[in-house]
Amino acid sequence: MTDSATLSDPAAAFGRMLELIRTLRAENGCPWDKKQTPHSIHPYILEEYHELAQAMNEGKAAEITDELGDLLFLVVFVGYMFEQERVTTLARALNGVTEKMTRRHPHVFGDVEAATPEDVIDNWTRIKASEESIAERESILDGIPRSLPALARAQKLSRRAAKVGFDWIHADDVLAKVDEEFQEFKEAVAEGALPAIREELGDLLFVLVNAARHLGVNSEIALSECSDKFQRRFRHIENRLSAAGRSLDKVDLAEMDRLWDEAKALEKLPAQGEPAS
Repeated sequence: MTDSATLSDPAAAFGRMLELIRTLRAENGCPWDKKQTPHSIHPYILEEYHELAQAMNEGKAAEITDELGDLLFLVVFVGYMFEQERVTTLARALNGVTEKMTRRHPHVFGDVEAATPEDVIDNWTRIKASEESIAERESILDGIPRSLPALARAQKLSRRAAKVGFDWIHADDVLAKVDEEFQEFKEAVAEGALPAIREELGDLLFVLVNAARHLGVNSEIALSECSDKFQRRFRHIENRLSAAGRSLDKVDLAEMDRLWDEAKALEKLPAQGEPAS
């Protein structure tokens, strides 16, 4: 039986999890776990990350604990597979990141001063650029994963290019480009050629990401919040119809629009106990 002191010790908990993974991957372990590869586990890691992000957004401690454990398990699981393949070891990865983070925080572990978060970022960027793995890159755009969500990848690519001056000077300039790209998108739609529509839509989205960057907005977060809002309002439609004994397939668009507007109006009301603005 594991005592409470061991359960509260992160190092001991990590050791227990690693021993579990070793057992699952052993000759007499789990057939499914033994079959997995780093590539096959990748989708599960992405899924667990998003489930953790959802739990964090909802702020539920029990779900955060559960999803954080799931994500940590899969990351260590992949690390152990790489260890089995003799690509690297968990110890090397852990020691490497500890040394890297120590090196990139000279204001904590050295004699460099950093009074503001901006100073920290400046030091971080300078130190990171001097590291061998970064210095050997052929392009300033290298190192941005293609597997990132598309909006996040576009924002990182454009931010990297902006660091060397490849950027609009003012927010108004990029907003004008948004108008231009939107017009080209409408022209492509009018012509009806799907490849051109897809290309122009991509151009429009990319410029919108740049506009968001100039305005200090994270595009990925903005769209995620918009999706949350859509989901919340659509559920209001479903709930109102269900309470009236009706279903979505029995009402027309006008009725759903009315309930959508009702949901919008309810969101503008002050929360209970708050004064109206």
